[in-house]
Amino acid sequence: MNFKRRTLLAAAAAAPFVQAAPSPDKPYRIYMILYRGETDVERGFRNYFATRNIPVELITRDVAQNIARVPDLVAEARALKVDLIYTWGTPVTLAVVGRHDDAVKPVKDIPVVFTMVSSPVGAGFVKSLASSGRNLTGASHVVPIEQQLTAIRTYRRFDRIAAIYNPAEANSLPNMKALRKAAAQENLQLVERPVPLDAGGQPLAASLPQLVKQLAADGVQLLYIGPDSFLAANRKALTEAALAYRLPTYSAAEVMLRDGKALFGLVSGYEAVGRLTAYKAAQILVERRAPSSIPIETLARFSYIVNMSVAAELELYPPLKVINFAELLK
Repeated sequence: MNFKRRTLLAAAAAAPFVQAAPSPDKPYRIYMILYRGETDVERGFRNYFATRNIPVELITRDVAQNIARVPDLVAEARALKVDLIYTWGTPVTLAVVGRHDDAVKPVKDIPVVFTMVSSPVGAGFVKSLASSGRNLTGASHVVPIEQQLTAIRTYRRFDRIAAIYNPAEANSLPNMKALRKAAAQENLQLVERPVPLDAGGQPLAASLPQLVKQLAADGVQLLYIGPDSFLAANRKALTEAALAYRLPTYSAAEVMLRDGKALFGLVSGYEAVGRLTAYKAAQILVERRAPSSIPIETLARFSYIVNMSVAAELELYPPLKVINFAELLK
């Protein structure tokens, strides 16, 4: 089927509209805990409130990939009496809200809206996407695995693909489980390479080029890069190594394409994810809805992106049917 006719490959749609209530006496205070600095997700989040004239005060903190900082930031959020906490990514969100079945949860008295979480159920925050049953809601950003594999096959017939992932990250494990199952159903040979961990259980970024070198030597046809905060933070080292060893890469995250050397991907636009996240925050702040009553969602539409400079270097150009609907980066 022509992907141009499928809504899943259209550009990401704008978030729904929340009409601003009469201006409050003071702006809504939102405490933002980021994982690796500001991204276009935050741009979309800010723009949603600005274009709707909803007054907000955004207090931004970055853990710089150090999750040990989260408890101190949660304490600061409480001291500042914020109206809502925004969390970016699975590691940060897990540190802020804990698992749904934890006896003691770090935050349950302040509404939390998360973003850029690939599998909220798989990570253990919630039991259901329909309702968290807790004082949180949020937005996921990952395209369903089956649609990702269809996007891959639309570019080329890849029969032996590899996946590098961080085995210590809750974001990655549910995605790998889904990929494993879907690859078996599609008769795809999947080669898995977990990133080695140091003595403290942290992934070794220096190991990425060697992992790529080994996979290229093993004759895999494509490197799959899934939703993984560690890999995203090390995107240049990973994708540049793949390009050096002439191993084409598919990415499930936009940042690997726009700020890396991934070849192509089916992704949620970061700004659109930010707007969807802001919509959910506005439902809590403006409409006074309980977070548990707001379903956890992903975007209805996704973007197929091809990095044409990488395609030229690999001499692996997309077919005409992809060129007709994809966003082509120069």
